Parts: sequence; structure tokens; C-alpha cells
Amino acid sequence: MQAPLSGYSDRAMRALARRFGCELTFSGVMLDKSACHKPLLKRDFYKLRDEEHPIGGQLLGTEPKTMAQAAQNFCEMGYDIIDLNFACPAPKVLRRGRGGAMLDKPAKILEILRAVKGAVKCPVMMKLRIGVDESEAAREDFFRICSDAVAEGVDGLIVHGRTTEQYFRGSADWNVIAELKKQYPQTNIIGSGDLFDAKDVVNKIKTSGADGAAVARGAIGKPWIYRQIKDVLEGKEEIYRPDIKEQGQIILEHFELLKELYEPKKCVWYFRKFLSQYGRSHNQPGKVRRELVMAEDEAALLDTIKKWYGI
Repeated sequence: MQAPLSGYSDRAMRALARRFGCELTFSGVMLDKSACHKPLLKRDFYKLRDEEHPIGGQLLGTEPKTMAQAAQNFCEMGYDIIDLNFACPAPKVLRRGRGGAMLDKPAKILEILRAVKGAVKCPVMMKLRIGVDESEAAREDFFRICSDAVAEGVDGLIVHGRTTEQYFRGSADWNVIAELKKQYPQTNIIGSGDLFDAKDVVNKIKTSGADGAAVARGAIGKPWIYRQIKDVLEGKEEIYRPDIKEQGQIILEHFELLKELYEPKKCVWYFRKFLSQYGRSHNQPGKVRRELVMAEDEAALLDTIKKWYGI
């Protein structure tokens, strides 16, 4: 599945993931207070299309009542799954006591889960990190949260194998994910963290016993990773790798999808964070990445793509 990515997981990214075989995508995380504002949710940017299902909506917040109302609104919009974010390590989120900062409040997390499950009929999942830090107390809190959630009937846990304090430093600990799956074999456990290569993704799923993997950073500028994962799972000798021309066509397709969502000037600016990653797959990554992100308007961007990708 494609993990929820704040600032990335828009309709365009989801559409490409789906085209390459991703089985479940998510919206970018939304603050519960924003999701309680129905006029905002009616904007075209947030509307779901029929071909997007199944799709999950991720919520960020700290108060049970507000989270429950937000989840109810998401269900009315058509989301098939609600995912509660208790994992985000972004400093601006932590300063407000949200996301990964909630991991030292097991009782509060349980309150939120109960409130949300009582407000919706669709499946409810939770996104967690393995503790606020590497202390024994933090690890105990993590396993208490998981135990409480399973007892409450959570439909799945998406676990990133780092602590909140680690941010994205070091390596994700998939041993904790394996331990969690061993303790709760009947619960859907989805692993996350350091998923950049298809063979490694499949290896992590198999060795941990996880029910699946939530690919996050590894899908930015590489939407074909989902097709590659399927190839590995199916035991194919040759794994799909788009040639340079195909990569260019995918980039153009992505850009056209973005033009449906953003104004022309913003579209090129917004696309740069994807372009920088797309360029990594080119055989001259340094030059290509530099020229792609330097394009200031659509005409310059299209000229650069044509120049380097032969289309």
C-alpha cells in the first residue's frame, strides 16, 4: 500500500500508484479540526473519484470527540478506511503534542480509538512508531498501546520501525514489527520504514511475518515500485524497470494529473520535490535533477524533459 504522506499524497500521486498496481492508497494526513469543517471538504481538491477506491483517510489530532467527528465526515466523503496518526515526527506536529508525541499517552490514544470506532462503520487503523524514544518506558508504552488497540478491535496497525525521536535517522527496526506480529497473529500488521527496493520490501514482509508494507518515501518519484514489488512476489525472473523514455512519459503523465489540481505557477513549483526524485532513476542523475528543479515554468519544464528523456 502507499503510506499517507503529508504534502505528497494527492490525487495525482494516488492515481499513478494505482496504475502500477498499488492495492490501497491514502490521503495525505489532515488535522481533525480541518476535517470537521465540511465546507472545506467539499472543495474539488478533496473530492474522491470512483476509481480511487479502496482509499483510506488519515487524521491527526488529540481530542476523542473532535477525532470522532472528523472520522465521521471522512466516511461521509466516501473514505473506505480511517487511519489515526500517532506517528508523525515533524517538529511542528510534535510541538502541539500531536502525532508521535502521543505515544507516551496510551490511555488518551485508547480514548480516541474508542470514540472513532463508535462513530464510524468502516475499518479503523492506527499508524504508530515504536516509541517516543529508545527508553524501556517508551517501548512499554508502545506495546501497551498495541495491546489496548487489539483488545478494542482495531482493524490494523501500520508500524514504522523507528522512534519519534529518531525521525528518519538510522535504520528502521523491523524486528519490533516481527515481534508484534508474533504476539498478535490475528491482527493486520503493516510494516513501514526503509522501503526503497522491491526485493527488500518483499524480504522484509516475509522475514517479519507482516501482512503487508506501507511504502512512503520509496514511492516518491518512483511510482513503478509497486509493479516491481508484484513482480518479485510473483517470482518473475525479470523485474519491470522503465527505460529512460518510459520514465519521461510517466513524469509527463504525473504533471498532467497535477495540472488538474493546482494553478500553473504553483504546479511547477510543487512538482519540484517529485522531479528531484524522478531524476535519481536517470543514468545521468546529477545533471538531470539539477535542470528539472531549475525549470521555472511549464514550457521550460517540458523542454527539459524532452531533452533528457528523448520524448
